[in-house]
Amino acid sequence: MRRQEGVTLVEVLIALALLAFGLIGIAAIQLTSLQSAASGYQYSVASVAALDAQERAWAQLAAKQNCRHLTAGLESDWQAEWFTPSQAPLNGATGTVDSAFVSGGCQLTVSITMRARSSNQAADHFDYVFTLPFIEARYAGEAPNAQ
Repeated sequence: MRRQEGVTLVEVLIALALLAFGLIGIAAIQLTSLQSAASGYQYSVASVAALDAQERAWAQLAAKQNCRHLTAGLESDWQAEWFTPSQAPLNGATGTVDSAFVSGGCQLTVSITMRARSSNQAADHFDYVFTLPFIEARYAGEAPNAQ
């Protein structure tokens, strides 16, 4: 009787099945990696948007010299820049700027809610809180108290 050399068709099929399972696993890891990168990018853009809201608040504080009145146009201008246009960096997300008065200043909270990546995941939420000081403007012609 002659001894068989080489591999049989069954062995080749088993090897191909193992290779297919390995490739499916690598594809799943790649997909998860891409989703994580997209989520990281969204958080980075949300952070930049929150810092932009803070810079806009500081600019309004410098112009109005009073943080009690600075949130009037801040939120709408900021939302128009970051959320409204179809090419906006955070298109599909929502953002709000809320203010509260604390001792020594105005505390502003920038809240950004990013859309869920899939129907079975919750939406990502990002909050950024900062405080601006009360700066009361002097009346025109008023001399500082000399003591």
